[in-house]
Amino acid sequence: MIAFRQIIQEMAAEKLHLGLTILAIAWATVSIASMLAVGEGLRQGLIRTTSNGNGDLILLTGGFATLDYGNFSKGKQLNLKPDDVDLLRALPSLAQVEPSAVWSASVTYKDNGTWQQPLAVYPQYKNLTGLQIDSGGRWFNPLDIKEQRKVIVIGKSAAVSLFNEDDDFDWENMPDLESSPIGKQLKVGEEKFTVIGVLKSNPSNIENGIPIDYAVFVPFTTWLRFHVNPSLGAINIKPAAGVDREKAAASARQVIARKYGASTEDLQLLQAQDMLLRQKTMRQFLIGLQSFLGIIGLVTLAVAGIGIANVMYATVKRATRDIGIRMAVGARPGAIKLHYLIQAFITISIGGVIGLILTYALVQVLQNIPIQGSGFYDYLGQPTPELSFTIVSLVILALSVVGIAAAWFPARHAAAITPLEALQGE
Repeated sequence: MIAFRQIIQEMAAEKLHLGLTILAIAWATVSIASMLAVGEGLRQGLIRTTSNGNGDLILLTGGFATLDYGNFSKGKQLNLKPDDVDLLRALPSLAQVEPSAVWSASVTYKDNGTWQQPLAVYPQYKNLTGLQIDSGGRWFNPLDIKEQRKVIVIGKSAAVSLFNEDDDFDWENMPDLESSPIGKQLKVGEEKFTVIGVLKSNPSNIENGIPIDYAVFVPFTTWLRFHVNPSLGAINIKPAAGVDREKAAASARQVIARKYGASTEDLQLLQAQDMLLRQKTMRQFLIGLQSFLGIIGLVTLAVAGIGIANVMYATVKRATRDIGIRMAVGARPGAIKLHYLIQAFITISIGGVIGLILTYALVQVLQNIPIQGSGFYDYLGQPTPELSFTIVSLVILALSVVGIAAAWFPARHAAAITPLEALQGE
């Protein structure tokens, strides 16, 4: 039988020590839960940033030969051409293939300019990289491509640097756009282009590390109109679902290498960068960081467990006579152990519930702090602490383990008391 009334009476007899222990458990719970929540928020924010843009694509670029083979000698450059895209689109392992090319010209509006040169793309590039257009503007349409129109879409930060009259440009805290640039004309080199859209702010990158907020886009056919025998900057590849990404990249490299009579073994001549695989190291680091934060909180919880053990030993010492009487009338050692284990679980449950409530309140406060607009914060994916079901489950598991560990030795000591020892102690 479980003497719940006696458990409550024993706990009430240790009000001060019990109260301090519950406070320590609550603080430890807040520590471990809040640290895990912060780590989870940071991890999810960076995953959002890296998964957007070209985060799940394979970027195929031309390089320089390091082997003498076929049409290539050491040091000869391979330039990708627009018709290479059609070859890759025929591969069943590739779901989508889109070319991109850099227009080597500066972008200016009156006396203002932006450091990023225009990127020539087709309309499908938008869905491939997850770009979004602010209200009032639009992306390229089939007529823009067919008629080779001189239209342009710019990133939010590029629009600020081009069209804001205020010269105070803060890289960390980007100012708002003073007026809509839609319909205005700017120059790409000496050619006038009409702005048809501004991209929504996005901390992700495209191509070889171009920030989306500073990117500038023109129709691919318009770029072809002004360039003779052009070379691509890159080919953006999205593998088909379920396809081995490394094999898909190798297939793309082999097809292009054979077309130009180059060695398929020369990894520098054709470079296939898998952006998703490059993120694995970073994600493993984030998991390690989150684990480290959790360990710090667990150490705090272990210290609180020592407090539970001390209270339990004091309770057992105070209740030695009662334990002896119960043993004398037939109580088994297992029942005595269960008695004090339940007492420990009640203590740790009260502290744990209080700690989780406080953690939830703290997370809500942090989530509502208005810190948007910071460049570094946006780069991290606008992370906010996330008290997920997984984190709550881990905290409850940690509390249970610490509770059992803290109560086990006092409970075993209590179960080992004999009626004779109780009388001698009395």
